[in-house]
Amino acid sequence: MDISFNDLKFIQQIGQTLNLEERIKLKLAILKIQEHYTFDEVLFWGRVEGVEKDYYIAMGIQYKGQYEFPLKKFYWSSNNYHFAELPKYNEEYALRAENLREPFTGQHEHIVFKTEEEINFEDSLEIPAQLPAKHFSELERLSFVVQQIEFQCASIPVGSYRLTPTHELIRKTFKGVKPELKNYQHFRAPIRKDKQDLIARDEALYKEDFLDSLVEDSPNQQWSLQTDSTQRNITLRNLIWPGYVTYNNDYTFGYAYFGDGIKNSDFEFLL
Repeated sequence: MDISFNDLKFIQQIGQTLNLEERIKLKLAILKIQEHYTFDEVLFWGRVEGVEKDYYIAMGIQYKGQYEFPLKKFYWSSNNYHFAELPKYNEEYALRAENLREPFTGQHEHIVFKTEEEINFEDSLEIPAQLPAKHFSELERLSFVVQQIEFQCASIPVGSYRLTPTHELIRKTFKGVKPELKNYQHFRAPIRKDKQDLIARDEALYKEDFLDSLVEDSPNQQWSLQTDSTQRNITLRNLIWPGYVTYNNDYTFGYAYFGDGIKNSDFEFLL
């Protein structure tokens, strides 16, 4: 799940790839994450383009011991290939950041939103003091954008995972799907009530389509499904977040993001 370096042929279909140096250094950097944490798998998630430097993103997934849906954690690196966990972001500013059109600079300490306001408080000695309000950095913007793309776009073919009797998600032997939007579902905890009820009643144990279907997305024209002449190599692109792609054939699947981190906020108005 998520991009294997052997699956770059799918990413080349959107005009993106990783050069040999990037592949070697990213493999070594991801191995370091695996050495320091107890994730069931650590995967390369994608690359967010910056004016001066790009950002590389990795994702750690923990399936075991996670009820109904695995734990995901995201890590970032610049061109030094040293990964660190993406920070929590200030939600007040994040809502403003979603529709920003300015490109990422590649400087993670760059201030995106700056405030001159100060917070007043009294300490235990009743001496007035002031702290500067927290600014919103580019690293926080990166964290927000990555999690928005993951929530809105991350998708897998139906039949690639199943729910166990202990409500843990595990991979199945994947045998491919037909190139139809109904055969893809979001790789996230369900937010639709019918899917939540399906899991609560344990009926999801016997179904493959127990996660939120992409067919239910609004607008579903945001998804562009393409195949090659064999109808077996499939890519599914998102037009609201250009650069996102889900891919699969008869034996493998995954998804990745290679883009500038800028949302196409005008998409619905172009329909």
